[in-house]
Amino acid sequence: MKRIDRRFPFKKIVLLQQMLGNKFVRYKSDSMNYGIIGIQINDNGYAFTNYVEVDDYYGKMEDVGKFKVNKVAYDEIRSPFQEPHMNEMLIDCLVKEVYVINEKQTLYINDKITYEVRLTRGVIFKFEEGYELSIEKNVWFSEVMSLEIGHNLINTFTPVEEFSDDWCEPCRGECIREIIKLS
Repeated sequence: MKRIDRRFPFKKIVLLQQMLGNKFVRYKSDSMNYGIIGIQINDNGYAFTNYVEVDDYYGKMEDVGKFKVNKVAYDEIRSPFQEPHMNEMLIDCLVKEVYVINEKQTLYINDKITYEVRLTRGVIFKFEEGYELSIEKNVWFSEVMSLEIGHNLINTFTPVEEFSDDWCEPCRGECIREIIKLS
């Protein structure tokens, strides 16, 4: 069995944890949320990126979107396109909780476990005011991310059944979602 881990490493989880109790000032992205979404917490900038790299995708070398978060200068967050317009939205709320949405995807061939892939699917910020903002890496081969504002945003994430439905006999997929609450 081959194991692949594409979850946020511990130091990135700590980075998200440091956002708790601080002001989520604003976010920015291009109209497609292509490759990068920037957020500002107090005076700090953070880039959520999802760029495609060639990597092992269940035994084949494929273009795979790699979802990451890094601390950067907010003013330096730009779309990968030459002259994009980055839309900014003021939030101005305190971060009450952060949820890291992880998945364990298991591929069975002839009922034997062949691959186990762990990945971070997205992040949800819950604000003192009660509403949420989510960033989701929703398609494994695409740079595009989903950005939502509302309530109960875990319900807007790609259903785990989609992974299971993508396989034909003798292959079978299983996906289990894990939600880590930082508060």
